[in-house]
Amino acid sequence: MTTRLPPLNALRALEAAGRYVSFTRAADELHVTPGAISRQIRGLEDILGFSLFERHHREVKLTAESQVYVEALTDAFNQMERATRRLVDSRKQNYLHIHTAITFTMRWLVPKLVAFHALYPKREIRMSTMMPGAADLSALPTDVSIQIRSPEIVAAAAPALIAHPLMDIDLVPVCSPQLMAECELGRAPSRWQTVTRLISSARPNDWQTWVAASGVDIDPQIGMRVESSSLAYQAAIEGIGVALAMKRLVQEDLKAGRLVIAHPLIYPTGTSFYLLYSQAASQMPQVKEFRDWVVQEAKDKD
Repeated sequence: MTTRLPPLNALRALEAAGRYVSFTRAADELHVTPGAISRQIRGLEDILGFSLFERHHREVKLTAESQVYVEALTDAFNQMERATRRLVDSRKQNYLHIHTAITFTMRWLVPKLVAFHALYPKREIRMSTMMPGAADLSALPTDVSIQIRSPEIVAAAAPALIAHPLMDIDLVPVCSPQLMAECELGRAPSRWQTVTRLISSARPNDWQTWVAASGVDIDPQIGMRVESSSLAYQAAIEGIGVALAMKRLVQEDLKAGRLVIAHPLIYPTGTSFYLLYSQAASQMPQVKEFRDWVVQEAKDKD
């Protein structure tokens, strides 16, 4: 049996009043009077059959049960706002919203977007970035997202979320050719004690994982810490130290000789970059265009 929902205006009044814990501030936000807010909430309480606020002389306070309800309403209204914004943008403004990890964006996606623009010159792109693994797709005003996921996490999100694997994440230590020669890293494991490890705060456990697999006798927690993997890679190019890189994201630097592989062990993490989007977004032409293009680019061009 389907439960009949209360009137939307009453829920909106409750959500604002509960968020501010103030009828007056809720009234200001919704451009009505405090009396109107009070009447909406009274009507909602009549429908539900119990009080939502503890009322005192000059203040109101949510009950414990109402607090949980208000938090759920806030999430629901935020999702409706985001969905509406996506709909308006997709129909009126011809945008494609892409939300991606910072390092993937800088090291792989941005250099290749010129090819996408050549195919679809009228398609406008909005991009935002995040730290890897930090974002929930349902909470983003975006059409597609590129995030690090394991196959198990991807399977658990299906079928609501459609996922296409783009590239596996294999870890490999890299440094400049000059540092490799100066420290003679290839001669003996003990040489690793003399170089600076560049540790990305976005992926703080990578060195520990790689060291355990390689058997190299170094402390994986000691080194220079930088904010992102991109900064670690650039510091490696400048000869500051050795970075533990996602191999596909330094492929061009390896080909150009700006970086060299400092140790033969390439460690597979069991995770990948995935292109993610919702079932609803799968029908949008801009999503279909980008999906076909980026999947082919990841497959054929590196």
